[in-house]
Amino acid sequence: MKFLPRLIFYCIVTGLLFNFIKLYFAQNDIELIVKEEVYPWYFRLAFFGNILLTFASISSFALYRKKFPAFVSVCYILILLLVLIASYEDLPLFFQKPTFFYSAKGLGTFANFGLLFFAAETFFFPKLLKLFYYGTFVIIAGSFVILSRMGFGGSRREYLEATRNFAIYLIWVFPYFFLQDNTNKKESLVNTATFFVIMFLILVTGSRSYLIIGVVYLIVKFKAQLQTRNALMGILGTALVLGIGYVVIINSEFSKTLDSVVGNLSERSGEDTRSDQLIDFLNQYDVGYLFQGVGPMGQWYWNGIGSYYSHLDNQILLIAWWAGLPTVLVYVYLLTKSLFVKSEIQLFETIKGLKLIIGLWILACLGFAIYATVSSDLYYYFITLLIGLNACQYSKILDPEVANASIETID
Repeated sequence: MKFLPRLIFYCIVTGLLFNFIKLYFAQNDIELIVKEEVYPWYFRLAFFGNILLTFASISSFALYRKKFPAFVSVCYILILLLVLIASYEDLPLFFQKPTFFYSAKGLGTFANFGLLFFAAETFFFPKLLKLFYYGTFVIIAGSFVILSRMGFGGSRREYLEATRNFAIYLIWVFPYFFLQDNTNKKESLVNTATFFVIMFLILVTGSRSYLIIGVVYLIVKFKAQLQTRNALMGILGTALVLGIGYVVIINSEFSKTLDSVVGNLSERSGEDTRSDQLIDFLNQYDVGYLFQGVGPMGQWYWNGIGSYYSHLDNQILLIAWWAGLPTVLVYVYLLTKSLFVKSEIQLFETIKGLKLIIGLWILACLGFAIYATVSSDLYYYFITLLIGLNACQYSKILDPEVANASIETID
């Protein structure tokens, strides 16, 4: 085994583990972080992890770029250059406040998009997928610990703050594994049960958009099962999981929590949480900055909160605003090009849901889902790897072993 691929792999694993630790502890301390703006030791740990991921991203680009269509490398370089130009006047901030380098508007965050090139690594990439897969169960356990500690009858905001970061990780990461065909019936049943547990946690957050996304995954999975010989077993297994899950929840301490979150969701059924924000934002949009952007430190006045704000529940508009229209066009082009350009070779027919997940990610960035943002969070690193896996299949020089190695995510 060559030294550089192994070094890149260890850097990625270490960087992801540091970010995993930060995710876990930050969710537990969310109230302290939100109210008092205190950022404990694990934020610094994640920062060092992101530095390792930057090294891995640039190294992966240098090592594996020829295994991707040319447009992938061109888009990656263009995104970095355009973000650098947009951030030029604010570059001193990266030295004054290093953690900003890996914020949603940080140059380091966009540099780490190069992780997508590691998807061409035939031996180590499946091991990364396993890391995300098993991390799911740790996150689920942590979610229920927080809910048990929180008690019953909380408001939607309380439940959202208690499980938000965990739920976002789960809804973007686990569906990839849930959608794969699995000949092992026990593992298939475990994955189905896990997905319904995740749907319960999404329900707890009161997020309508993520509930819809979850239902889309269920429909796709159910449709795929109907086309297999084991369709009846799949349907019966799903029904069994649903029945057992319902009985367990109704007869557990979480039954009151379920009643509370259903009530919270019902109250929000007709609530419009984004239109006013978008209207306020667009009314202040200065077309003079359409191409160069206002820079990462730009703010706009949101009447809804009565103060200046630096983000937006529409990632596409947000990037276009602070980094310029060319930047977001290149990013969207990269995603859509890999979705709709047909391959001359079909290597990835057995990998399910890649295009679906990326397509839903694009919709989320357009404002369909909350907290969907280009970031240095674990869920976005996973999305990045899937984008790489999806784009890699269009390479004419790709070894067929990549397909086999990439789908063997679970022994």
